[in-house]
Amino acid sequence: MLFFSFRFFPFFHFHPFFFLLSLFLYFLPAYLARNKPDFTSILLLNLLAGWTFIGWIIALIWALTAKPQAPASYVATSAPQPAAAGSFFCTACGKTCAAGARFCSSCGAALPVTQR
Repeated sequence: MLFFSFRFFPFFHFHPFFFLLSLFLYFLPAYLARNKPDFTSILLLNLLAGWTFIGWIIALIWALTAKPQAPASYVATSAPQPAAAGSFFCTACGKTCAAGARFCSSCGAALPVTQR
């Protein structure tokens, strides 16, 4: 006679709740890395080596330490420098133009009459 039998524990045998919970825990590193630039690499490591537990721990640590991806609106760009005395900004390209110029030296756009 078996000491342990599944007929005494029917709730734990392939119950959908525990199946979904185990899937979520297995893919927890990939879920935590969903907004990180290394998401694809972490997902592949989690998918291919997560079953070894060491691979899962490495993927979890990588997901927690990876820096979040910056939105496109926050990407660092060079801020325009203030115009020097007697100069102004071109309305087409935003570069500084010398006072009295008829055309922009950078893009060649015609400058408005009021700024010449």
